[in-house]
Amino acid sequence: MKNLKNIRTLILLSFFIALSIVVSRFFSITTVSRKIGLGFIITAAMCSLFNPSLAVLASIIIDVVSNLIFPTAGGFYLPFVTTKISSALIYTFFFYRKEITRKNIVFCTILNSLVTSLFLNTLWTSQLTGNPFAAQFAMRIPTMAINFVFHTIVLIIILPKLANILRREIKKLGAQPENAPY
Repeated sequence: MKNLKNIRTLILLSFFIALSIVVSRFFSITTVSRKIGLGFIITAAMCSLFNPSLAVLASIIIDVVSNLIFPTAGGFYLPFVTTKISSALIYTFFFYRKEITRKNIVFCTILNSLVTSLFLNTLWTSQLTGNPFAAQFAMRIPTMAINFVFHTIVLIIILPKLANILRREIKKLGAQPENAPY
């Protein structure tokens, strides 16, 4: 966690945390069991800049703080934090210290959709509602398919350019995390 000793890196990470909370809250449609929004763009961009430990730390903070500030109808359920952690780890695996290509985006979105959206979120929703996992799983497949296509298209259009701009500007400011590849 040496990166947290660099005040510019800490400010940058805090900016991404705040931006993610705002975008997830005000640029999304949420129901009891589903959420469609643009927060994934911020998470993907953040994970392209920060190492897995910082991305996971930020994801935990984002989930806890957003649930404290904007509680949901279902309330805070701790296992959903593991979904955020998994998502951050998947994004960092595909985007941190790597060129952001269409292939990386597609594979990342497939894995993220299957692990977090289809499996983990279904498991947690099943536990919360008491509905059988298989029934929840079947009901979530259409939503996951739509989200997969949406996330893939948006990330292909936005993320490569956004990550390059952010990496270049962060380097100019001297706010890049230690051992960052840019």
